[in-house]
Amino acid sequence: MPRFKHDALLEFSEQLLAGGGFPEGDSQLVARLLVKADLRGYPGHGVTRIPPYLAWIKDGTINIRQRPKVEREGKITAVIDGHHYIGQVVAHQGMALAIKKAKEHGAGIVCLRRASHTGRLADYMEMAADAGLIGMGAISVGAGTTTLYGGTERVTGTNPIAFGIPGKNGRHIILDFATSAMSMGELQKRLSRKEAIPDGVMLDGHGNPTNDFKTFRGPPRGVFLPFGGYKGSGLSLMTEIFGGILSGNGLGREWWDKGGHAVNGVFLQAFAVEEFQSLDRFLEKVDELVSFVKSTKPAPGFKEILLPGEMARRTEAKQLKEGVEIDEATWAQLKQLTTELRIKNLPEPF
Repeated sequence: MPRFKHDALLEFSEQLLAGGGFPEGDSQLVARLLVKADLRGYPGHGVTRIPPYLAWIKDGTINIRQRPKVEREGKITAVIDGHHYIGQVVAHQGMALAIKKAKEHGAGIVCLRRASHTGRLADYMEMAADAGLIGMGAISVGAGTTTLYGGTERVTGTNPIAFGIPGKNGRHIILDFATSAMSMGELQKRLSRKEAIPDGVMLDGHGNPTNDFKTFRGPPRGVFLPFGGYKGSGLSLMTEIFGGILSGNGLGREWWDKGGHAVNGVFLQAFAVEEFQSLDRFLEKVDELVSFVKSTKPAPGFKEILLPGEMARRTEAKQLKEGVEIDEATWAQLKQLTTELRIKNLPEPF
């Protein structure tokens, strides 16, 4: 698979998004987040998203004619109607507002409705952690693809939940995971690399376990399983309530039935450690916990114990040196876009 210098891939992605209709400042923000996802080892949320984003602008799924608007606001709360605008822009605005409220009042809770695909929830948790705040978030992704424990019919999407804990020198603990047994991004990565899909991820349209994505797609269409049995199933339900119902976005399966693509309802929260103790003291104790975890004995077959967010930072450091890896199918799609958008400057493989 080809690899590209980070800066070159970033500039190229900005050109593609801008050429496809993204307003200038927004194209820069989205390109940065997409390339960051690739850098950190999450290609399902990386530049592979550019072709569908541009297609959604053409068919009106992403509406660039109407900006997000704050519909309700209290001292520590707000609701933003994204009006189907670019999801990362709506989510960035939402977490920035939550951070502002947390700085002023100790806590900020912002819900988003009718946002387009918002990308990695981890990015907004990192915003909170960078500000010295604790972040929490959940998304109803606007889909009906996942069943609950013991079921065979769709109830939720692959809804993620996430937390951001500030750490010393930017070594934050960032936990972000789908409540389905596998995220759509991870599934797409495995499919593009022709890797096997493990057991316990999917049921076919008749309720039988399957590892075959074509069988899963149907017809009849199958469902994803929740991760972790009834515990993950319960978390999936909570993401649908916080991200979908509380935000006013509605149930994900309703958008799915209407043919919507990734109409996200989002719950974002930031709160100040200083409401409980000094930030310095908190960071010291988090660092102490991390040091203890790293000093404990790994289980057989493991070299070390990794904390949430640690592998992503290592992958980023490696790819900044060796180039960002892009799969062949994605690169072919991006090259095709350059012809359509009359973009002449393609990045050279690293």
